[in-house]
Amino acid sequence: MSYHLILPFFPEELRALLLDPSISDLMVNGTTGVYADRNGVIEHIPLSTPYTNDRLQAAIERVARILGQDLTTQNPILNTRLPDGSRVAVVGAPSSINGPTLTIRKFNRWYTSDELIAAGSLPEPVRDKVIGFINERKNGLISGGTSSGKTTLMKALLDHVPQHERLVVIEQPAELKVDHSNAVRWEAVEAIPGQVAITPSQLLAAALRHRPDRIIMGEIRDECGYDLLQAMNTGHGGTLSTIHAKSAWDALNRLSDLALSARANLNHAFIRSETAEAIDFVLYCERDATGRRRVRELITVNGYTHADQSFQTEDIYRASAA
Repeated sequence: MSYHLILPFFPEELRALLLDPSISDLMVNGTTGVYADRNGVIEHIPLSTPYTNDRLQAAIERVARILGQDLTTQNPILNTRLPDGSRVAVVGAPSSINGPTLTIRKFNRWYTSDELIAAGSLPEPVRDKVIGFINERKNGLISGGTSSGKTTLMKALLDHVPQHERLVVIEQPAELKVDHSNAVRWEAVEAIPGQVAITPSQLLAAALRHRPDRIIMGEIRDECGYDLLQAMNTGHGGTLSTIHAKSAWDALNRLSDLALSARANLNHAFIRSETAEAIDFVLYCERDATGRRRVRELITVNGYTHADQSFQTEDIYRASAA
């Protein structure tokens, strides 16, 4: 288990929390408190033996070195991963006032689409419809907020991509477990001392030279949205990506805005029409107040109307508010 790489550096109580399979996110707010996302609900975890700021700082610095980075006052922000894809995020001094802030997003296990259906997270007709889109090499987005289940859903859907196809998977950080023998996994990295940044856009350009059947973009965060639109609109079908958005329809706006950030001189309506041309379907995931994660919406994209400057979409599925 990847956590064993970092367990020796932490107090015993934190080790137990890292190994607890019911916890998906462990959050250490310096020396002011420990919190955990347990089954979708955040709770405070009281510790019987408080730790000092110095011990926490030393532990995180050692973890950073193991993962190939250094946490210093000149480089106080760390975003990296464990070998299993679990994310490690740190903000240290001088930015974090009450000691270093540590958040670990754990991937305790991956779920199949059948398991998501059984858990009530994914309606079976939605799964079957999306599998049909995948087999037809349609381009899709999985949208939602933080910790809404986007990555889990993407992994479950990727299991249905034909095994003979060649996948190029681009992430930042790498976290997906892809069970395809002819899949290559690339990771965009930020600039650190001794290493230049490798951007998602650079990897996307490189992917086009490696004969992909499908390009999988772990998350669209920046101007790489423009490059992804160009790839999808020049014959690369079957692309699947995730994006932060507040609805399926808003995901189209979000992707358009990110694409525009790369080419500020482009016409807004042109980019939106390019988005409508590229994207065939959008899923929207949510996590409600009880911690339940579920697919809330599935829409198809039929075009863009310049007259009223709007995407033309069709609701395939929309969950009830309950």
